[in-house]
Amino acid sequence: MKKLIWAPALFFAISCGGNGEDQDPGNKASIIGKWSVEKVEIRRSLHQQTQTSFPTDCQKSGTYEFTASHLTSVSFEENSNVCKKTEAFTRKYIFNEIKREFWFEGEEINPYYVAQLNQTDLVVEDRTQDFDGDGTKDIIRRFYKRIN
Repeated sequence: MKKLIWAPALFFAISCGGNGEDQDPGNKASIIGKWSVEKVEIRRSLHQQTQTSFPTDCQKSGTYEFTASHLTSVSFEENSNVCKKTEAFTRKYIFNEIKREFWFEGEEINPYYVAQLNQTDLVVEDRTQDFDGDGTKDIIRRFYKRIN
């Protein structure tokens, strides 16, 4: 289950405007840079319950680095008390600033939604999975902190 929650956490976008931005127009929020996951919330539609999980210290070593067109994700997991890199990859993404959604190239039917963005925080919603098996997609909210 942890891999199901953390591994997909690597799907996120480019700079955008809107409600989550800082008020200073000269200080526009952007996702370009490096981010780390702070927590994940899964809102299950069946019973309207929210499950919250937090990364281990080892998982917090993982990063999500955005350029203007690509996301590079590096994941870590603890194995036998040793923190090891488990996955690293780079994918191209496309961002629709007006709709505040993005998708990976070739996956336009499964967008991710930027729910909040400011200079230090990013919240992305994933509405592609049905964790409780009720036939309705659940909402996964991933909360990121800027690390550079």
